[in-house]
Amino acid sequence: MDISKEFIDYWDDLINIWLGKKDKIQNKDYTVKPVNAQRLNKDGESYYKDKDESDKLFVEIEEEQDKWFNATGELLCPIHMPEPYWGDPCNCSIVIVNYNPAGGTGMNQHTYRGIGDSYPANTMIQYVNENKYSQLAIDFPILKNKEDLSNDERWWLCSYEGRTWWRKKMEWIRHLEESILQERNGSQNANCQSMPFCIELCAWHSPKWPNNMKDIYDKLKDPITKKFVDPLLYAIEKSVCHLAVCIGAQYSSENFQKFISKYTFEDLTEGIYEQLKQLKSSENYNVQLPEPKENALTNIDKSIEVAIEAKGKKTTRYYRVYNIYVEGKNHIILNTFAPGSNHHPAQIFWDFEKKLLTAINHL
Repeated sequence: MDISKEFIDYWDDLINIWLGKKDKIQNKDYTVKPVNAQRLNKDGESYYKDKDESDKLFVEIEEEQDKWFNATGELLCPIHMPEPYWGDPCNCSIVIVNYNPAGGTGMNQHTYRGIGDSYPANTMIQYVNENKYSQLAIDFPILKNKEDLSNDERWWLCSYEGRTWWRKKMEWIRHLEESILQERNGSQNANCQSMPFCIELCAWHSPKWPNNMKDIYDKLKDPITKKFVDPLLYAIEKSVCHLAVCIGAQYSSENFQKFISKYTFEDLTEGIYEQLKQLKSSENYNVQLPEPKENALTNIDKSIEVAIEAKGKKTTRYYRVYNIYVEGKNHIILNTFAPGSNHHPAQIFWDFEKKLLTAINHL
């Protein structure tokens, strides 16, 4: 089966089943109980016409859904709709890897299920209940400008809390896209028309994620390996930039290798560091390269440390570069983070990042 179709169908089916279990999970009870494979509607009739095939599919998905929660106890939040991805893995500019969807506390009307058979009008959960999650997410509507979104049937996403966060992050993403295409095509005018594709390591919300990240990583190794890795690699191959980016210190080589065990994983950070030192002395470069500290590379975790003075204040970020090698193909992942922050890099780092992307291209 096509990897993208399998991935999209899996989450469409799982979320549709989750929406049908409103009476199975109480608002304050984070325990998911398996349901019977024989699922009937209100009239006592089977939901499925082809009983054998549909029940087989239903049991498989139910078991998968149950694994996410049984593995983590109360660390994940089952009362908010999962958001496994945004965008189209078959047609994207660049791939973004996130830990998990933000939030998971309170009663955000866009994702909160509650008890009952109806949902507030003009919300994500109502739209998905009437359609499919893929119809909501496939064109990354929350990245559209207000003018375009106001003419869309999902116009109510203008008020979605996560939209502002994503729009700010998009400025950095567009900078990466343009830098890569300029380097590749030798043109200063390099506008990418495609939207990014964002995939979540864990699709479920979790208010306890920040303080239990390593525990969740360890306990979700099996479902993440099965439902995250191949779609990630597929999207990188299909992307215009052939690159995935992720923000956060927890994207260490050690953690990535937990999920990539069946493929060849390479930490390229040290090689990139050497490339940067060569580029610094090249006469073809007229943009100042921030000086990485000599002790930026350690035996435990190879990270390039970049410190920049701006407005009398030193700002520091770290960068790591990985490759997942599969059947003769490279899948490059760029990771960046700052101490105590999960924000994307400020514009003062963009000149350095152009050099970094050039070094990656020269490997």
